[in-house]
Amino acid sequence: MNILYLGPMQENVNQNFIPLHSKNNLVITWLINILASTTLIGMFILLALLPIFIFSHTWVLIIIALAYYPILAIVAYRFFKYIKSKIAVTIKAINIDKQGVHFYKKDNSITHILYSQLEQSYLSDQYDVYLKQVNKTYHLAVRANGIETRVVFDGTDYGSMYYITNARALRARFIEGIVRFRPDLKVDPFIFKEFCIDPNQFTFDRKRYIKHIVKAALIIGLIILFSTLLAWLITLA
Repeated sequence: MNILYLGPMQENVNQNFIPLHSKNNLVITWLINILASTTLIGMFILLALLPIFIFSHTWVLIIIALAYYPILAIVAYRFFKYIKSKIAVTIKAINIDKQGVHFYKKDNSITHILYSQLEQSYLSDQYDVYLKQVNKTYHLAVRANGIETRVVFDGTDYGSMYYITNARALRARFIEGIVRFRPDLKVDPFIFKEFCIDPNQFTFDRKRYIKHIVKAALIIGLIILFSTLLAWLITLA
Protein backbone atom coordinates (compact mmCIF):
# COMPACT_ATOMS: atom_id res chain seq x y z
CA MET A 1 0.00 0.00 0.00
CA ASN A 2 1.38 3.40 -0.97
CA ILE A 3 1.24 6.05 1.74
CA LEU A 4 1.82 9.70 0.94
CA TYR A 5 5.28 10.85 2.04
CA LEU A 6 4.87 13.66 4.56
CA GLY A 7 8.45 14.40 5.63
CA PRO A 8 9.03 17.85 4.08
CA MET A 9 5.60 19.09 5.08
CA GLN A 10 6.06 17.95 8.68
CA GLU A 11 9.23 19.99 8.87
CA ASN A 12 7.35 23.10 7.73
CA VAL A 13 4.30 22.60 9.95
CA ASN A 14 5.10 25.67 12.05
CA GLN A 15 5.37 27.97 9.06
CA ASN A 16 2.54 30.34 8.24
CA PHE A 17 -0.53 28.70 6.78
CA ILE A 18 -2.20 31.35 4.62
CA PRO A 19 -6.03 31.33 4.88
CA LEU A 20 -7.94 31.04 1.62
CA HIS A 21 -11.38 32.48 0.88
CA SER A 22 -13.77 31.44 -1.85
CA LYS A 23 -14.40 33.67 -4.86
CA ASN A 24 -17.85 33.84 -6.42
CA ASN A 25 -18.55 34.76 -10.04
CA LEU A 26 -21.68 36.92 -9.80
CA VAL A 27 -22.40 36.85 -13.54
CA ILE A 28 -22.36 33.05 -13.78
CA THR A 29 -24.23 32.81 -10.47
CA TRP A 30 -27.08 34.95 -11.81
CA LEU A 31 -27.11 33.05 -15.10
CA ILE A 32 -27.40 29.75 -13.21
CA ASN A 33 -30.23 31.10 -11.05
CA ILE A 34 -32.14 32.51 -14.03
CA LEU A 35 -31.69 29.35 -16.09
CA ALA A 36 -32.74 27.08 -13.21
CA SER A 37 -35.80 29.21 -12.39
CA THR A 38 -36.86 29.44 -16.03
CA THR A 39 -36.47 25.68 -16.49
CA LEU A 40 -38.56 24.87 -13.40
CA ILE A 41 -41.32 27.32 -14.30
CA GLY A 42 -41.39 26.08 -17.89
CA MET A 43 -41.58 22.47 -16.72
CA PHE A 44 -44.61 23.10 -14.49
CA ILE A 45 -46.34 25.16 -17.19
CA LEU A 46 -45.86 22.25 -19.58
CA LEU A 47 -47.24 19.81 -17.01
CA ALA A 48 -50.23 22.11 -16.43
CA LEU A 49 -51.01 22.21 -20.16
CA LEU A 50 -50.40 18.50 -20.73
CA PRO A 51 -54.04 17.34 -20.29
CA ILE A 52 -55.21 19.98 -22.78
CA PHE A 53 -52.81 18.61 -25.39
CA ILE A 54 -53.72 14.97 -24.76
CA PHE A 55 -57.50 15.00 -24.34
CA SER A 56 -59.65 16.57 -27.05
CA HIS A 57 -63.08 15.81 -25.59
CA THR A 58 -64.26 18.42 -23.11
CA TRP A 59 -66.00 16.06 -20.71
CA VAL A 60 -62.98 13.75 -20.55
CA LEU A 61 -60.72 16.76 -19.93
CA ILE A 62 -62.93 17.94 -17.06
CA ILE A 63 -62.91 14.52 -15.39
CA ILE A 64 -59.14 14.18 -15.72
CA ALA A 65 -58.59 17.76 -14.55
CA LEU A 66 -60.55 17.16 -11.33
CA ALA A 67 -57.98 14.58 -10.28
CA TYR A 68 -54.88 15.79 -12.13
CA TYR A 69 -54.62 19.43 -11.06
CA PRO A 70 -55.02 18.89 -7.28
CA ILE A 71 -52.26 16.26 -7.45
CA LEU A 72 -50.09 18.60 -9.53
CA ALA A 73 -50.68 21.41 -7.04
CA ILE A 74 -49.62 19.20 -4.10
CA VAL A 75 -46.52 17.99 -5.94
CA ALA A 76 -45.58 21.55 -6.94
CA TYR A 77 -46.06 22.80 -3.37
CA ARG A 78 -43.90 20.06 -1.87
CA PHE A 79 -41.26 20.47 -4.56
CA PHE A 80 -40.91 24.23 -4.15
CA LYS A 81 -40.93 23.82 -0.36
CA TYR A 82 -38.02 21.41 -0.73
CA ILE A 83 -36.18 23.84 -3.03
CA LYS A 84 -36.76 26.66 -0.53
CA SER A 85 -35.26 24.56 2.27
CA LYS A 86 -32.21 23.87 0.11
CA ILE A 87 -31.78 27.53 -0.81
CA ALA A 88 -31.84 28.42 2.90
CA VAL A 89 -28.62 26.43 3.43
CA THR A 90 -26.96 27.62 0.23
CA ILE A 91 -23.21 28.00 0.66
CA LYS A 92 -22.39 31.68 0.12
CA ALA A 93 -18.73 31.56 1.09
CA ILE A 94 -16.01 29.12 2.12
CA ASN A 95 -13.02 29.92 4.30
CA ILE A 96 -10.04 27.69 5.06
CA ASP A 97 -7.66 28.47 7.92
CA LYS A 98 -5.51 26.69 10.51
CA GLN A 99 -8.59 25.29 12.25
CA GLY A 100 -10.20 23.73 9.16
CA VAL A 101 -12.82 24.60 6.57
CA HIS A 102 -15.84 26.80 7.31
CA PHE A 103 -18.97 26.91 5.14
CA TYR A 104 -21.00 30.14 5.46
CA LYS A 105 -24.66 29.63 4.55
CA LYS A 106 -27.39 31.93 3.34
CA ASP A 107 -29.32 31.59 6.62
CA ASN A 108 -26.22 32.99 8.44
CA SER A 109 -25.34 29.62 9.97
CA ILE A 110 -21.83 28.19 9.68
CA THR A 111 -20.78 24.57 9.24
CA HIS A 112 -17.26 23.66 10.36
CA ILE A 113 -15.08 20.69 9.48
CA LEU A 114 -12.11 21.10 11.80
CA TYR A 115 -8.79 19.31 11.49
CA SER A 116 -9.08 18.38 15.17
CA GLN A 117 -12.35 16.54 14.42
CA LEU A 118 -10.82 14.27 11.78
CA GLU A 119 -10.33 10.65 12.80
CA GLN A 120 -8.15 7.77 11.77
CA SER A 121 -9.60 4.72 10.08
CA TYR A 122 -10.28 1.70 12.27
CA LEU A 123 -8.48 -0.50 9.74
CA SER A 124 -4.74 -0.08 9.21
CA ASP A 125 -4.97 -0.87 5.49
CA GLN A 126 -7.42 1.95 4.77
CA TYR A 127 -6.77 5.62 4.08
CA ASP A 128 -8.12 8.27 6.44
CA VAL A 129 -8.59 10.82 3.65
CA TYR A 130 -10.03 9.20 0.55
CA LEU A 131 -12.36 9.52 -2.42
CA LYS A 132 -16.07 8.72 -2.41
CA GLN A 133 -17.80 8.16 -5.73
CA VAL A 134 -21.21 9.84 -5.99
CA ASN A 135 -23.08 9.75 -9.31
CA LYS A 136 -19.88 9.04 -11.28
CA THR A 137 -18.14 11.98 -9.58
CA TYR A 138 -15.44 11.69 -6.94
CA HIS A 139 -15.83 13.65 -3.70
CA LEU A 140 -13.22 14.15 -1.03
CA ALA A 141 -14.21 12.19 2.09
CA VAL A 142 -13.02 12.10 5.71
CA ARG A 143 -14.24 10.79 9.05
CA ALA A 144 -15.25 13.60 11.42
CA ASN A 145 -16.73 12.91 14.86
CA GLY A 146 -17.41 9.30 13.92
CA ILE A 147 -19.30 10.17 10.73
CA GLU A 148 -18.17 9.85 7.13
CA THR A 149 -18.24 13.39 5.75
CA ARG A 150 -17.97 14.42 2.11
CA VAL A 151 -16.18 17.75 1.69
CA VAL A 152 -17.44 19.53 -1.42
CA PHE A 153 -16.00 22.90 -2.39
CA ASP A 154 -18.12 23.87 -5.39
CA GLY A 155 -21.25 24.06 -3.24
CA THR A 156 -23.35 21.72 -5.39
CA ASP A 157 -23.65 19.09 -2.69
CA TYR A 158 -25.38 21.63 -0.43
CA GLY A 159 -27.92 22.88 -2.97
CA SER A 160 -25.78 25.93 -3.64
CA MET A 161 -26.61 28.32 -6.47
CA TYR A 162 -23.37 30.25 -6.08
CA TYR A 163 -20.64 29.60 -8.63
CA ILE A 164 -17.28 29.33 -6.85
CA THR A 165 -14.37 30.02 -9.19
CA ASN A 166 -11.52 28.78 -6.99
CA ALA A 167 -12.99 25.47 -5.81
CA ARG A 168 -9.89 23.53 -6.90
CA ALA A 169 -7.58 25.85 -4.96
CA LEU A 170 -9.81 25.50 -1.87
CA ARG A 171 -9.68 21.72 -2.09
CA ALA A 172 -5.89 21.76 -2.43
CA ARG A 173 -5.52 24.12 0.55
CA PHE A 174 -7.76 21.93 2.72
CA ILE A 175 -5.66 18.86 1.91
CA GLU A 176 -2.52 20.87 2.65
CA GLY A 177 -3.98 21.71 6.06
CA ILE A 178 -4.64 18.03 6.76
CA VAL A 179 -1.04 17.15 5.88
CA ARG A 180 0.35 20.03 7.96
CA PHE A 181 -1.79 19.77 11.07
CA ARG A 182 -2.78 16.08 11.04
CA PRO A 183 0.30 14.16 9.88
CA ASP A 184 -1.11 11.08 11.64
CA LEU A 185 -3.77 10.72 8.92
CA LYS A 186 -3.10 8.69 5.78
CA VAL A 187 -4.00 10.48 2.54
CA ASP A 188 -4.89 8.43 -0.53
CA PRO A 189 -2.30 9.35 -3.23
CA PHE A 190 -5.00 8.94 -5.90
CA ILE A 191 -6.58 12.16 -4.57
CA PHE A 192 -3.71 14.18 -6.02
CA LYS A 193 -4.10 12.54 -9.43
CA GLU A 194 -7.88 12.80 -9.56
CA PHE A 195 -8.02 16.46 -8.49
CA CYS A 196 -4.81 17.49 -10.31
CA ILE A 197 -3.02 18.67 -7.17
CA ASP A 198 0.76 19.04 -6.97
CA PRO A 199 1.67 16.86 -3.93
CA ASN A 200 4.70 19.02 -3.13
CA GLN A 201 3.35 22.56 -3.54
CA PHE A 202 -0.33 21.75 -2.86
CA THR A 203 -1.42 23.85 -5.82
CA PHE A 204 -3.76 23.10 -8.68
CA ASP A 205 -1.79 21.35 -11.44
CA ARG A 206 -3.19 23.05 -14.53
CA LYS A 207 -1.02 21.06 -16.94
CA ARG A 208 -2.30 17.74 -15.62
CA TYR A 209 -5.87 19.07 -15.76
CA ILE A 210 -5.44 20.12 -19.41
CA LYS A 211 -4.03 16.67 -20.19
CA HIS A 212 -7.16 15.11 -18.69
CA ILE A 213 -9.35 17.40 -20.80
CA VAL A 214 -7.41 16.56 -23.98
CA LYS A 215 -7.58 12.81 -23.28
CA ALA A 216 -11.31 12.98 -22.64
CA ALA A 217 -11.84 15.02 -25.82
CA LEU A 218 -9.80 12.53 -27.87
CA ILE A 219 -11.75 9.57 -26.49
CA ILE A 220 -15.09 11.26 -27.20
CA GLY A 221 -13.87 12.25 -30.67
CA LEU A 222 -12.79 8.68 -31.46
CA ILE A 223 -16.15 7.33 -30.26
CA ILE A 224 -18.04 9.80 -32.45
CA LEU A 225 -15.76 9.04 -35.42
CA PHE A 226 -16.16 5.28 -34.99
CA SER A 227 -19.95 5.59 -34.61
CA THR A 228 -20.19 7.78 -37.72
CA LEU A 229 -18.01 5.37 -39.71
CA LEU A 230 -20.06 2.39 -38.53
CA ALA A 231 -23.32 4.12 -39.48
CA TRP A 232 -21.88 4.97 -42.91
CA LEU A 233 -20.83 1.34 -43.51
CA ILE A 234 -24.30 0.13 -42.50
CA THR A 235 -25.93 2.47 -45.03
CA LEU A 236 -23.64 1.11 -47.76
CA ALA A 237 -24.50 -2.51 -46.99
